[in-house]
Amino acid sequence: MDAIVLAGGYATRLYPITLNISKPLLRVAGRPIVGYVLDRLEEMGEIERAFIVTNDKFFKDYQAWAANERRPFEVIPLNDGTTSNENRLGAVGDIHFTIDRGQINGDVIIIGGDNLFDFNLRSFRTFQRSYNWPALGCYDVGRLDLVPLYSEARIENDRVVAFVEKPPNPTTTLIGVLCYIFRREDVECIHHYLHEGHNPDKAGHLIQWLVTQREVAGYRFTGSWADIGTKAELERAEVLWSTRK
Repeated sequence: MDAIVLAGGYATRLYPITLNISKPLLRVAGRPIVGYVLDRLEEMGEIERAFIVTNDKFFKDYQAWAANERRPFEVIPLNDGTTSNENRLGAVGDIHFTIDRGQINGDVIIIGGDNLFDFNLRSFRTFQRSYNWPALGCYDVGRLDLVPLYSEARIENDRVVAFVEKPPNPTTTLIGVLCYIFRREDVECIHHYLHEGHNPDKAGHLIQWLVTQREVAGYRFTGSWADIGTKAELERAEVLWSTRK
């Protein structure tokens, strides 16, 4: 099984903090965020290659970081060739680029490189296999006012029956997190999604479309999760993960 870790954005909301450093390389409790992501992938026990897809601006930084990573799988930085927020490929574009460049033709787990979490991905994989559907990781943020910042996921009998990216009027506190498992036969859907002219920027738009095309399993993660999108969230993550030492 391969992994795709998305690190191609420019994190302009965090400027000037991320002006000269990629967001997943920001340190939390002394370590880059992306290192924690690889920890979770390593616990799965079946990853063969982890592709870290980034942009031309930060590619050399990821090469230097990956050279010091000692994992039971290959850590492979990829350069999507973009140079600014204006010409970025977007999350779905980067997923498609990585599948093509890495010649991925089997099951794949896709994770946002700026997601800090302690979820058990092995349990997520076991759940996905039990249904043999593509699977979406979900998390209860506990407050309706937070949901429009992310997405709204509705699940019935472990099946995602509705998904809305950035919902204006959510009625549930369950969101989708950027953690997906696609089967080999689902990978082709990404090509169709882009070929039809859908939004290449947010990965959530891909899921919103996918649940109209086929059955998608929804797995409820429990534990700690932080989406490092603002300075306040970065500071909260620092406090939370520092207590784990």
